[in-house]
Amino acid sequence: MENIPELKKISSDFFFDKQGVIVKIPLEADYVFRAAFFYDGRNQAVLGRNNKDFYLLKSIAPLIREKIKNAKTLTIMECTENKVNQSYDVEIVMVDEIPGEDTFEEDYKKYFEKLEEMYGKERVKSFKQKALAAWHKFIS
Repeated sequence: MENIPELKKISSDFFFDKQGVIVKIPLEADYVFRAAFFYDGRNQAVLGRNNKDFYLLKSIAPLIREKIKNAKTLTIMECTENKVNQSYDVEIVMVDEIPGEDTFEEDYKKYFEKLEEMYGKERVKSFKQKALAAWHKFIS
């Protein structure tokens, strides 16, 4: 039986500047060897730091998706609090499919629940429907 490394979910922030796409992730400095960014052009990606550390990055915005698809490398910034622990460039490896699905509804369910708790279900219902409809239109 093969020893398959665990895929850890991690929060991330994607942004870009003149030099290209930058991914900020909350990690301590650790051994990075032959890092790669596996991407299928959709909502999530996998960052491999070495042969044992793999991270699932999700909720990639459509504008960032286009930037990644048109790039050969991107910059990873590993940060804790307001400190950059290390940064490095990784090759973008395009793959056919990263299993999973768009997690917008899952991620924002908690957000809407909090709004409903604060303002009541009826006041939030219309906003929730409009936000989800706008998201579906935006990604299609």
